[in-house]
Amino acid sequence: MTIERGNFDEICASDIQELVDVRAQESITLEFKRDLYGQSGGEKRELLKDVSAFANSHGGHLILGVEEKDGAANRIVGTANCNLDGEVLRMEQIIRNGLDPAIVGVRMKAISLDSGRNVIVVRIPRSWNPPHRVVAQGSNRFFARHSSGVHEPTVEELRVLFTQTGSALEQAQQFREERLRMIKSNYGNRPLAGGGRLILHVVPVAAFSGLINLDVELAYRYHQAFRPLGAMGLSPRFNFHGFINERGGDKNHGYTQVFRNGILEATKAGIVSNVEKHGRFVHAPKFGKLIFDVLSSYIFGLRDVGVPAPLLIMLTLEGVKGARFAVPPSDWDDREPQLPDDVLFIPACTLESFGTELDHHVAIRPAFDTLWNASGYARSTAFNDEGMWKW
Repeated sequence: MTIERGNFDEICASDIQELVDVRAQESITLEFKRDLYGQSGGEKRELLKDVSAFANSHGGHLILGVEEKDGAANRIVGTANCNLDGEVLRMEQIIRNGLDPAIVGVRMKAISLDSGRNVIVVRIPRSWNPPHRVVAQGSNRFFARHSSGVHEPTVEELRVLFTQTGSALEQAQQFREERLRMIKSNYGNRPLAGGGRLILHVVPVAAFSGLINLDVELAYRYHQAFRPLGAMGLSPRFNFHGFINERGGDKNHGYTQVFRNGILEATKAGIVSNVEKHGRFVHAPKFGKLIFDVLSSYIFGLRDVGVPAPLLIMLTLEGVKGARFAVPPSDWDDREPQLPDDVLFIPACTLESFGTELDHHVAIRPAFDTLWNASGYARSTAFNDEGMWKW
């Protein structure tokens, strides 16, 4: 088993022995340490230095309890007897409290050896929200990795790290605009119907790195997590872009497309209602229900098929010019002004980690505040005090 590519939960003692048998070389993604990190301030900062350097570079593994010689795994020493659960918890707390911003997705596990000792494996993901700074005990330093180990990045390297997330946001916005252009031009064998369209994009910041190549067969196995907006039934299949779930019917009223780079696109046609007495409108409660019925399922589904956080969540409304965004209790009194544009690009919202359903609602609330602003309200009235959608 190759540690870098393996299922973290399945790493075992034989995998550690294999690293020693082949004299695996320390690299930009792998480092061995004979001993655990100690209790002193300097040892804690050393842990934070090592973890942040991996996250600011390409991610990787720390193997604690394996001695290295000349930069290669030499022998398994194992950690001294200790409260392993307590030690893992201690390290997690140091990492959680000593870095800014926090790193999402660090995993640890203790592996028992026949000798009665243990090895601790720490997997650190490549961060898509760098750079991470060591701030514990008055420290204020950045670290990164190269083939020779850990170093403090140059000004130019820091500049690249600081602009990485901004560049991803710009590329995500360009992707959204291009996909809208294709939808409006009736792209594909079953073009999306009209009547006002909602387009939801969930975009991993890592999507444009070239490092995500989605396992489409795995996505197919999780197809229930990606049901189309407002649909009970679904028709899953592979396509050129990756994997798609389509609504049934003669006309295409919506689909969920999961692209090979981890981007999810969900659509719903016919979101604008037209009542002779009241004109054209988008009903705010129904609009929110469309999204919140599936949002957490989409996010957890992406997590389960291996897509990394953070995620950008973007809502686009098309074909809505002249319609009202009707908010209770004023659904029928024409208080809301008409929406001014045919296309509304709602500003992107960021979800730093996969979190909980409440985290998802809190993260996307600014998008709903924007829609309420368009209807003359200071903010959305559809969330409770905790930030959960309540309609």
